[in-house]
Amino acid sequence: MDLDSIALLGIDVGFSKSRPTTGIAWSKNGEFGSARTHSNWERRSRHIPAATTFSVIAIDGPLVPVGTDDSLDRLCERLFIRGAFQTRCKPGLSHIGYGRDLRRAAAETANQVVHLADRDVLTEKPIRSGASIVEAFPNAFLGVLLPESRFATLAAGKRKKFDWLYEHAVDSGILYNLFHTIGWLNLELIDAVLAETDHEKRAAWICLLTAACAATGKSEIVGDEIGGWFWLPPTNLWAQWARDALAHNTTELRRQRHAG
Repeated sequence: MDLDSIALLGIDVGFSKSRPTTGIAWSKNGEFGSARTHSNWERRSRHIPAATTFSVIAIDGPLVPVGTDDSLDRLCERLFIRGAFQTRCKPGLSHIGYGRDLRRAAAETANQVVHLADRDVLTEKPIRSGASIVEAFPNAFLGVLLPESRFATLAAGKRKKFDWLYEHAVDSGILYNLFHTIGWLNLELIDAVLAETDHEKRAAWICLLTAACAATGKSEIVGDEIGGWFWLPPTNLWAQWARDALAHNTTELRRQRHAG
């Protein structure tokens, strides 16, 4: 698939009422753009190409099936909060505390953009009926690609951790390699992503890459029908520690559920 020939959209959910904490990145017909903006649709829509439907839309925020109870404990999150993932790229739990606010904000974002989804293009495991909207998880998207040796120097808070992961993904060459693996050879886009320094725009670019992986059918999809899915890079690019950690956590969760 020629990724430059389709339209893709990535959104980093931010829900501050006063600050521009949303990141948006898009690609269409070889052109692309990114922006930092606010949470309301009026201002978000200014940074999305008009009259465009997108083959895949990736949103950084917990996306659950419509009607899911706020208290649902998601399998995809449980798989990434334990073991080696815990200190490297774990998610927050979206059924408690601040996580519930983020889950609601992600649902609102999906509602804002569902009309932009190309109804003729559907990914597997859709979270919204008839729309290719997928969940991006930028920390894990980058984290699973980094070799274990890189984490020896990790000492960062939650917000700074993503920027640490991004910078190491650029420095190590894995982000550049991902573009080539999925066949996205738009050199201007690659240069823009590798040079990005803005936190929200960085997250939006990774959402856009998540959409690209989904569009090419090369994503590793982790989760279940009940709680939704993380869409991650193809497993052949994962570091061995990440493959081992996911396999171990999957086995442990199954054992615990059978024992319970």
